[in-house]
Amino acid sequence: MTIKLTDLPALPSMPILQETPEEIYRRWVNRAITLAQERGLPPPPTDEGEYFYDLWYPLAQEIAEQQALWTYGFIQAFPIWADEEFLDAHGWSDGIVRKEGEDDDTYRLRMLDRAYTEEGSGRERDYETWALEIEGVGGVIAREKERHDNSIDLYLTDMSGQPVTPTFALQVKELMWDTKRIAGHDLDTHPAPVFVVQLKAHLMTSVALDGLAATIRERVLDYGEGRSKLIYNYVAALLLIPGVEDYDTFTLNGGVEDIELPVTSVLQVEVILS
Repeated sequence: MTIKLTDLPALPSMPILQETPEEIYRRWVNRAITLAQERGLPPPPTDEGEYFYDLWYPLAQEIAEQQALWTYGFIQAFPIWADEEFLDAHGWSDGIVRKEGEDDDTYRLRMLDRAYTEEGSGRERDYETWALEIEGVGGVIAREKERHDNSIDLYLTDMSGQPVTPTFALQVKELMWDTKRIAGHDLDTHPAPVFVVQLKAHLMTSVALDGLAATIRERVLDYGEGRSKLIYNYVAALLLIPGVEDYDTFTLNGGVEDIELPVTSVLQVEVILS
């Protein structure tokens, strides 16, 4: 099981801890009016500038600010919502330390992925988990039996999602060989291969093509993340961004077919527009 950010539960709605000063003040005004009516008295003047307003509205502001702090303190108790030093504390208690340069969401997913993974069987998921604990490893795909029945191969990317260097891949292998390798497994490590998809299209637009190319590239990379195939028609739809009226002569790697993505590769997208 691979956990994604979209899998995490949303923060539940807590209306009583998410009130504005105006909402709190209005509740007090309604109470004051009701109390005055019950006593047969005229309601107090509550508009801005009146004594009632000057006395109670600052208190409403203070309570609204305290509610925000209470909400923040509440969410920090859960690793699925915590951030910064609070997330570090959750990781430390579970024996998972944040790596240098690791952002909150990457660290969070690594912690949760460990919680959902039963360690010790020596299968692909174990090796992926162990490699991700190493400083400088940002992503890893493990494959069993690619070379022979006892082989385990790890394809590594760095913290920016790019293939690691061959030297660093060898260092990872050396670090894991004695401490993490299950006896009998022939472990090897590699920089993740780069798989290039070239996108060509003619756009009907009056906008500068350079800016459009960068935007389209990012959209395709986002779409391709975690996928084993780029669907031709789906990628075509990504061309229709603000400023683009239509397109034609659209190809992926020179054709009009879906593109299979090697699971161990890093996707790179070249966008050529005319």
